[in-house]
Order: sequence, then C-alpha cells, then structure tokens
Amino acid sequence: MASREFTRRSLMQKGAAGAGFIALGSLAGCSGGDSGEDGTPTGTETPTGDGPGTSGGLNPGSIVPAQAGAVVSVDMQAMLDDDDLRDVVNTALGELAKFGEGGEFPQDVESAIEMAREEADLDPTGFNEGLLFMEVESSGTDEEYAGVVMETDWSEDELIGFLESDGDSELEQSEYGGKTIYSAPDSDDGGMAVLSDGRYVIGPTEVIEDVIDVSNGDGDAIAGELATLYSDTTDGHMAFATVVPDDALTEEDFSTDEITIESVGQIEYMSGSVYKTDSAYGVETSMWAGDAASDLADDIEFALDAAARMEDTSDELATRIEDVEVETSGQTTTMSYEEDIEEVKSYAEEYVGELIGMLMLFGMSSGTTTV
Repeated sequence: MASREFTRRSLMQKGAAGAGFIALGSLAGCSGGDSGEDGTPTGTETPTGDGPGTSGGLNPGSIVPAQAGAVVSVDMQAMLDDDDLRDVVNTALGELAKFGEGGEFPQDVESAIEMAREEADLDPTGFNEGLLFMEVESSGTDEEYAGVVMETDWSEDELIGFLESDGDSELEQSEYGGKTIYSAPDSDDGGMAVLSDGRYVIGPTEVIEDVIDVSNGDGDAIAGELATLYSDTTDGHMAFATVVPDDALTEEDFSTDEITIESVGQIEYMSGSVYKTDSAYGVETSMWAGDAASDLADDIEFALDAAARMEDTSDELATRIEDVEVETSGQTTTMSYEEDIEEVKSYAEEYVGELIGMLMLFGMSSGTTTV
C-alpha cells in the first residue's frame, strides 16, 4: 500500500468536508435583520433566525487577523434547518439517484447525511458555522494567507480521529499562545489549532498563530470599513465582505453601448448576504464608495432602468429588474432583491430538471446511460 502523508491541503480538505457536504445538501438559512446605519435593507417579513452578521457565533472582529482583506461566512445549521431548501435538494438527490446503482447515490438529505456519517465516522450535522478569510492584494486574493475557522459540536478527539483516519501516522502536537496545534509529521506546511471547545482554525502556520494572537487579545483583528460592512449585512445563511483591489472594477468593464456605470471605479469595499424571511429569499450587495456613493446609486439605477427597457429584455425579467432596490446611506450604496419562496423553489426544481435532462442526453450520446 502506498504511504499517505498529511499535508496542509489534505488537512483543510478533510476539515472542511462536513461543511462541503452540508452546503451541497442544504443551501439556505434564516433571517433578515433591521436596517443598519449604512442603509442595509431589512427583509419584508419577520426573520426566521440568526445568521452570521452581528448575531452569529463567529465574530470576525475578534478572530480574523487584520492582514485579511476578505471574509466569507456560512451558517451551516441555518442551512440544515431550511425545510424549503430541503424540498429542493430532495428533488435533486432523487433525480440524481436514478443514475446510480445499488444505493450509490443518496435518495434524500437524510440518507445523504447518514451516508456521510458512516463514511467519515463524524456527524456532519455537527458543523455549525464556517468562517473563511484571506489576504487581498492588488492582483486579487492571496491563497498563501488564508484560513478557515469552524464552530462545531465536535470534540477535539472526534475531529483529530477523523483527520488521522486517512493517514498512516498520527498528527504531531505543538503549542502556541496556550493553544494546541496539530500538524503533519516533519512538515512546516501548517495544520489545525484548537481555539476552544468545538472551535478550530485550519491554515498555514503563520495564519494559525495570527488567529491565536487575535483570540488571546495579543493581535489586531480586522477593523474599519471592512469589519463594519460585514457586521451590517443582513443576518442570513451566507455573508461576505471584501476589500476591492485598485483597478479591479473599471468603467470599461461595466459599460455597453447603452449603459455606463462611471462611478464603479470608486468602490473600495463590498459586502453582501443571502438571507431568508418568512415568505422570501433575498440577496443584497453593499458597496462603500466614499463621497461617490450617491453618484454610484444614480448610475446603478440608470443602468437598471435602461436594462429593463431593452428590446431583448423579456417582460418577466424586466419586472424582476424593476424590483431591485437601490439605497444610499452615508458612503455606502446597497442593492437588494427578494423573491417569493415558492417561486424560488419552482425555479430551482425547474433548473434541476433541465440539468438532469442534459446529463441524460450526454450519457446517451456517450453510450454510458441505458434508458
């Protein structure tokens, strides 16, 4: 048998396996919050729960090092608790299962969870929340400085047992800032640290140590507009905030013969979320543009109006474009859109049906599917 060694990549892949599975098995969350000072819109109905914004368990302002320029959070438990999305996923899994033989594919979310639990000997529903962060340079995100903080119900022994299950040797232990760090034998490539009961960080050694410093109060966390924009996102199943590198957004990139958004180059930070109210799913994007925020809002509204009036824009699409809300508060402009839950489910199931049809056609054309 070939020897299998631990690496930082394998640690990160295995440590995020539960998150990846749950994200595939359920994609929604709960909430909608009150309007913040930056004009972030609220949902039209009562929120259905807490999310990663200001009320989630992982607060970037007390965990994420100041060197990071982008933060993305996912509320895994909100995903699992979303019965509407579960209906859609069950439909998709049921269709995909038709391609398998002998129980190769799960029939629904519950059977998928059970299969993952048996395969990994770790309960995937124990992954509560994930927080990904990375440095942002002028050329874009820097994967060399990136990490994942996980909030889980898993004990240290359970998670280490899972990580070691695919290797031929035990992980080595070291200590930094009073926290235990697990890493591959004879490797300087990083690993995983235990921040507290059920809370872990995975990444390169430098990132792990920076997170420990921040958690211990010995290092600087993200702050300023980046942290504020993230905190002001509507609570939901997913949220993000990022620095926008210079020249990443240019007028030329957002211009056509009919539409020009001249002020897009003034955007220095962006944030957003995907959320759910009692009757709708919603998405929002906030853009910090300094003194150009009002001009940005005017440009966006003009572009939306022009897009809705184009000859090749269908009436259905035009109606949706008209439902996009654009608001400005201070130096931030926010775009938001909400769609009825039943409409979203209908679209999703229709898309799944079309995708399965394409897979069947591809299978028949390649001679791999028997009908």
